[in-house]
Amino acid sequence: MRASIGRVLGGLAVIGLVTACGGKEESGGPSATAGSGGAAGNGAAGLASAGSEVAVAGGGASAGTAGAAGESGSGGEAGADEGSAGLGGNGGAGGNAGAAGSGGSAGGYPTIDLGPQQKSDKLDVLFVVDNSISMSDKQSVFKASVPSFVARLVNPLCVDAQGKPAATQPAAGSDACISGTREITPVKDLHLGVITTSIGGHGGGTCAPGSSGANVDDRAELLPAVRPSLPSYNGTGFLAFDASGVVGVANVNNVIADLQTIVGAVGDGGCGYEAPLEAMYRFLVDPEPPTSVEQVNNMSTPIGINQALLTQRSGFLRPDSAVAVVILSDENDCSIQDEGVGWFVGSSLRMPRSTAACDANVNDRCCRSCAQSESAPPSGCLALKDDPVCKEKLPNQQYATWDAAHDSLNLRCFEQRKRFGFDLLYPVERYNDALSNPLVRNRAEVLVDNPLFAARDGKGPRSATLISVSMIIGAPWQDLATTASLSAGSPIDYLGGTGLESNARWPILLGDRANNLPPSDPFMIESTSERSGKNPLTQTSITPASSTNPLANEINGHEQNIPQFDDLQFACTFALPAPKVCLSGDAACDCAPDKNGDASTVVASNSPLCQPPGGGPASTTQYYGKGYPGIRELTLARQLGARAVPASICPRNATDSSSPDYAYKPAFSALIGRIGATLQ
Repeated sequence: MRASIGRVLGGLAVIGLVTACGGKEESGGPSATAGSGGAAGNGAAGLASAGSEVAVAGGGASAGTAGAAGESGSGGEAGADEGSAGLGGNGGAGGNAGAAGSGGSAGGYPTIDLGPQQKSDKLDVLFVVDNSISMSDKQSVFKASVPSFVARLVNPLCVDAQGKPAATQPAAGSDACISGTREITPVKDLHLGVITTSIGGHGGGTCAPGSSGANVDDRAELLPAVRPSLPSYNGTGFLAFDASGVVGVANVNNVIADLQTIVGAVGDGGCGYEAPLEAMYRFLVDPEPPTSVEQVNNMSTPIGINQALLTQRSGFLRPDSAVAVVILSDENDCSIQDEGVGWFVGSSLRMPRSTAACDANVNDRCCRSCAQSESAPPSGCLALKDDPVCKEKLPNQQYATWDAAHDSLNLRCFEQRKRFGFDLLYPVERYNDALSNPLVRNRAEVLVDNPLFAARDGKGPRSATLISVSMIIGAPWQDLATTASLSAGSPIDYLGGTGLESNARWPILLGDRANNLPPSDPFMIESTSERSGKNPLTQTSITPASSTNPLANEINGHEQNIPQFDDLQFACTFALPAPKVCLSGDAACDCAPDKNGDASTVVASNSPLCQPPGGGPASTTQYYGKGYPGIRELTLARQLGARAVPASICPRNATDSSSPDYAYKPAFSALIGRIGATLQ
């Protein structure tokens, strides 16, 4: 269920805004979620005609109202605490009450009763691939990984009682194991679809039609529908394998080759505001996916209904199939709201500063935006005109804004609540809801059948237990894997959502936002400044940015200098299969000199990506790839529990294809284990 954005942002005192194109394609992602709650205000000036006077991202709003009663197993919205997000719980049998929001997260991540595990003889797999400018190296690793994944779905390994592969494997899924048993039931009916994370500028100038980037708005449609000449099954936009050859291609090798062709065409010319979660939502769930999102009367406004997408969804998504989603992204999710003033993120206007309280604690009731309009401050808080930050506005300004050096378009999605006093991103709970509840809200805020679960054609409805999600994102693989995996020579064995919970890994990865606690692993802290501390599992220390050894620590090499405040520190790095010489002005290469051949910025940043394995100063050759902390994707993984299998985008081995740790094999192995529970 979505937050009421008109209510949340109704008091933003921004008048006469204009937009323009521009900005780097990269963007750091946020870890906060938008607030809800707060009664409608009295004619506050600003972008919305109604809304709470002090309801910018809920900060300082009055206590949220209680969640409405759930319908048909839907939990309904929970009341917000101090304006933080609190979307409804996810309905299982009989429905669950909405979890009260606190500090931008679902309070306590309660266990969701989805009923007993259901099974299907069909599988639909949706790949959501980041196509921003930093992704070509990861896409290559991904392309190398998908053949073994699909082959194992169709012809699963035969394993012994300890789960080890048998010495002799059958040639096809229809053949019996010579010894051992199948790791999962062979998939005989399989759909494979690929979409990207680029869904446009949400009414803003960045990533709008005609702005920089060749594919900034793929509209969450299947890739063969938006890229010419890509293969698909009978022009449907997706690939289909059918062992019998009746409703798909019987030769799995042909299907795999076509999938690699599609993945290879994803490209890196997309929008730097990567929205893997919203792209997934649009394709699988949105009852009214927009044809476009435009700025109308200073509001991001969905326009039309994308009938082409609905046709693609109807063909791809069977009502009685198991469904797996694979997200590949090296940055935090930046799913900007397609309503309210979501367009502001991609505008050329300077973002407002937040009150002094936000810097210490984003959950503080006094944390709010210097740009909001309020008739009186929250109890115990200074008026905005007296706040030590907000009062530092220039004479010609309506409100205090960040200067150019601290307001890079590249980082507009980073720490929004802390820096700006409000959130313009959809709450992560929106996506947990979408993958769990049989009802969702349409644009008119009316509860309607969730297309992901709805019965049709005499089949279904689909059980939420048939959903599996893999997030291959920025995080140290050590934080996501079993303790045994940390031993030298041991293969990586990812824990999955349930294992991460029982092994107390979530505080390491995510911290506790409700109590203003950062991740206990410093490598997972989003920051433009150097961090310090040790990984609590490996005792690996953060290495200063002055290091000239890209292998100074085993997780991210070392910190980098960010003098322009336009990038974040890395969660992890990995050795590229082959070094990449960067051409002048090549924004897709992390070590590229500017268009005039000046490499001074590369030298000044001293990034570990640009240093040779033997050590030395940074140069214009890229030796390593990177991932930034994927906080929002991991937050969703925690909420999904056993249905989620997060993995690191930084492979331990990207060169030896015979190794069990090659590329993203460990990630797909973990996903296969989860998918197996959904197959019959």
